[in-house]
Amino acid sequence: MLEAVFKGHAAFTITAIAISVAFFIMVFLASKKRTDRPVSLALWCTSMVSVLFLTLWANGGTQGAGTCVANLSLLEPFGTEQGLLNCLMFTPVGFMGVIVTRRVVPAFACGVALSALIETAQGALPAIGRACDTSDLVSNSVGSMLGAFIGFALVRFQKSDLTPWRMRRSPAVITCTAFSVLLGTVWITSIQTHSVRATEAVGSAAGDQRHAAVDAVHQAFGDHYAVGNVQFSSSLDSDRGTVMASLPVGFVQVNWPEANEITASLDMSDSGKPSGFPVPGAPAHVGNSTQAKKAATTYAQTHFSWALPGSKTEVSPVGKKASLGWLVSWRRYHNSVLMPMRLDVQIDRTGHVSQLSTRKVPDVATPPSRIKKDEALRIAKSSSPGCQKAEAGELLAVQNRPKWHAVWRIKITCKDSSAIVHINARSGAVEMTEKHPNRA
Repeated sequence: MLEAVFKGHAAFTITAIAISVAFFIMVFLASKKRTDRPVSLALWCTSMVSVLFLTLWANGGTQGAGTCVANLSLLEPFGTEQGLLNCLMFTPVGFMGVIVTRRVVPAFACGVALSALIETAQGALPAIGRACDTSDLVSNSVGSMLGAFIGFALVRFQKSDLTPWRMRRSPAVITCTAFSVLLGTVWITSIQTHSVRATEAVGSAAGDQRHAAVDAVHQAFGDHYAVGNVQFSSSLDSDRGTVMASLPVGFVQVNWPEANEITASLDMSDSGKPSGFPVPGAPAHVGNSTQAKKAATTYAQTHFSWALPGSKTEVSPVGKKASLGWLVSWRRYHNSVLMPMRLDVQIDRTGHVSQLSTRKVPDVATPPSRIKKDEALRIAKSSSPGCQKAEAGELLAVQNRPKWHAVWRIKITCKDSSAIVHINARSGAVEMTEKHPNRA
């Protein structure tokens, strides 16, 4: 929330500060003859007004279009920078609430109520352009609670003579009930909730995820590189995703939770010198595909020997006139069906590994194929009327959990778009179609 508000909004920041200062002065002057703690009361009110400015200032978007995300991962916001900033934003609300009232519960309750009001407004009012998310409510409430406990500890330590504020029960109950009914009515009539397992696309990796990334780096490059920051990019509705580890000269990615796919990219260093992984015995200058294949094979035998037995090797240039080197690929086929395993190693012209992609998956059995290539082309073309061209790719093994089967991968070219069609090699059924617009 804070990032969305402050980035590129200098005028807003100045305006918010000026209004907050003016509000502080107004509350101080209005309360100095009615309470023995006018400064604390003014600071408390100002902290809440400042939070309202930060969270409800319209940014011109339309994210809060009558929806709210209910995040089932309660601890997620505390593993992200944004969640920690939200928590910090509400800490003064709880802290100053205890300094004023000398009570933890009212101070904490005000923080929770303020956060609930904000999320309700963000979800119900599209003009605000903010996204309603229960992760914000959780982090805001924890920040308010943390501030309240800090304030309570400070009050007890100082042993101040200020007496706690005592609120009359009836007005307090009426106010809380009316507030709850108001928010409940808005939620019932104006907001739809959508539950997800997680809302953050990228966050800090857990311990087992970091171990998987470190193991992948060690398998691919030994102890040559130190592993830096490790993050986890997850899908919104599952625990599956990608673990990403930064290296001094690039990155390594591992799929999660299987951890059987490794992707690595080793960039050029700041000095402009080659920064790829050196292959022992490779020439200092690789000038052709034969030398590149030999270097890649030497590397694969040491680091990914599982990919070599029974595999076909292909070498293709990368860049104009192989300016970026050669890509050496290993693939296995059973009964002409491409197996799911893969190993791709890019060797640059200095004999270093610059790119890497692996997938360690056991070979699988697929039902016998009955649909030949020509028939698969006809079926694919008939599924897309009006398209001019159909090109058959390979016959590959695809998993339809829990079983594997063979499909023909067909590219269909139309006037304004193209599509990739999967034809089941046994039944002839169209299993998947991916459409893509043609680029001018």
